[in-house]
Amino acid sequence: MAPDILIAWFNAHGGAFHKLIALHGKLAAAGLSCELCFNAGPPRGLKPGADVPEGKIGEMERVGVRLMPRPELAEYARETGARLLLTDAHHDRDIPHVLAAAKARGVKTAQMATLLGDFTCHGADHLLVQHPLTLFFEREFNRTRESARLAQAERIYYTGNVFFEPTVNTLFGGYADRAAFCAKYGFNPARPICLWLPSAPDNSPEVYGQVCEAVDKAGLNLAIKLHPWDYALKKHGPQPGESWGLGKPSDEVFGRRAVDEPDTTWAFRFCDVAILRTSAMSLELPFWERPALLLPAALKPELFVAQAHMARRSSVWLSGMDELRTRLKRWDVPRFEGADYAASRAVVRLPGKGDAYARTIAALRHILGGGGEPPAFVEPKGSFRALARSYSPHVDLLLRRSLTPRRRLRYELGRILRAVGL
Repeated sequence: MAPDILIAWFNAHGGAFHKLIALHGKLAAAGLSCELCFNAGPPRGLKPGADVPEGKIGEMERVGVRLMPRPELAEYARETGARLLLTDAHHDRDIPHVLAAAKARGVKTAQMATLLGDFTCHGADHLLVQHPLTLFFEREFNRTRESARLAQAERIYYTGNVFFEPTVNTLFGGYADRAAFCAKYGFNPARPICLWLPSAPDNSPEVYGQVCEAVDKAGLNLAIKLHPWDYALKKHGPQPGESWGLGKPSDEVFGRRAVDEPDTTWAFRFCDVAILRTSAMSLELPFWERPALLLPAALKPELFVAQAHMARRSSVWLSGMDELRTRLKRWDVPRFEGADYAASRAVVRLPGKGDAYARTIAALRHILGGGGEPPAFVEPKGSFRALARSYSPHVDLLLRRSLTPRRRLRYELGRILRAVGL
């Protein structure tokens, strides 16, 4: 018998896909049958053995979680007998055709976000986005060809983000405690763990190398969590037509050992502070209740200042590398309270019932015509103004300043027109 929902995930991060497995289990517990299928293969898919222990693949298949090559996944999703097809919202060559084929067969369609500021709309009927600001980033900041499709959605739900939930990966067993984690990576359990979160623009000796050196000289433990595409490069090797960073994993470039991808959520759990420069992870750290030290970025500085401001109750904006060295040497890291982390979470997830898992399940149930109260949503009905009315109350001055001059002028004019009812 066909399930209520087929989740077809074409671009899977090895460090976070287990949260979809958690969602799959919670859907079953809520009485919604679900099949979860991942793309397995390069360049943006999972790798059996590296992401999932070979011995667990059969066990997962028995409960409706499968790994399959991309062509097979695309065909399977196009022909699904499920009532609802849910896909990811990355830039992708196959998802638009898969969604169109499913819609032509009368299947309800939806897409779900993985990030606050990146959502590629491929024409699904329903969109599950983290926050109204996701629409701001797509309509005003990114302005991709696909962003014009947002207003065509039947309904857009604000569900939060299951990938921000502090769910650790236990597929490889996990760790009983911090000491066990430290033992694997040769860390001194008596010293703090600094989690460095580099992105592609950070791959230079002046940044990557100096952060590592600052942690070393302070006598602290250095854990490195790579960007997902860096991990993909480690797993699958260089791929034709694909480029990332320096062409090989950054930990290899700088002679450092990164945390294994299945261990990245454990690194979030056990770290004492995170160090970031051009990463959006500052918006996820409040969910782990971990403080962040934010270095100034040379690339898109206005954007990263705006993001830092969003998490200002649980992070510190540094003046530069010298301040980082001083703070680490003295272990001058702020201690935030639970209320501080809650305040940061409230900026990137609307107030409402339950965590992102609960809100996602409520939205999917609502799409299927079931009972219960859905999370907050907007019905665009083809109107970009409806989208703007939804996100404008959350757009502060720093976010407006992050726009290019032309895009900011366009936004400000629209804001004035909306204020006078036009």
